[in-house]
Amino acid sequence: MIKALIFDFDGTLSNRTANAYDIYYDSLKPYFPDFDEIEYEAMLQDLMYYDCNGTISMDVRMYAFMAKYGDHLPKTFISDYAAFYVKHMYEYTNLQKETAEVLEKLKGAYKLGLLSNGDPFSQHHKIEHTGVGKYFDEIIVSGDLGIHKPDQKIFELMAEKLCVDCSECMMIGDVFSSDILGAYRAGMVPVWVCKDSDKKAKNYKGYRIFDLKELFAILELTV
Repeated sequence: MIKALIFDFDGTLSNRTANAYDIYYDSLKPYFPDFDEIEYEAMLQDLMYYDCNGTISMDVRMYAFMAKYGDHLPKTFISDYAAFYVKHMYEYTNLQKETAEVLEKLKGAYKLGLLSNGDPFSQHHKIEHTGVGKYFDEIIVSGDLGIHKPDQKIFELMAEKLCVDCSECMMIGDVFSSDILGAYRAGMVPVWVCKDSDKKAKNYKGYRIFDLKELFAILELTV
């Protein structure tokens, strides 16, 4: 029986793709003063491709970006922009449209945990900025501990904090290699939030949802 629900933050509760696009759109304009609107949009679309929905480090994203657009950027761009991004990303962070409604209905019915990989400053400020923290019994940011998903220890720690067994936990997240793999290793029930209906995963037979509201039907099956 499921007693606790553990959520990832970026891309699961937050609209991470839209948030990243918005900060790139606003902050990169000074570097490309000679680009017209379509040229600037083409650059942004390249960057969103390199961004990989935040699943790779900022350095890796920006090295690919520099390889194509380095003629427009200073040599210190990668380190300078990484520092800017961490400091200001929370200001652009918004939740998925259904997040508050779903969490409001789940709070009290289940123990709720928030388990997020990332830099402590950025992640805690995102949580505070969006007001989502009020829904959760426990919040763990991996950067505070030096242990990151998919390490099963961080999943086990969350279960311990929620006073439940891992087998009584459902982990909801969008990144397969951290959220789903980590939940699987820890013996939790994984739910993959996958917005791309065409994405193949032949070896995964578990729950897969497009919208957080689909959780309600899954939870009825696990009572």
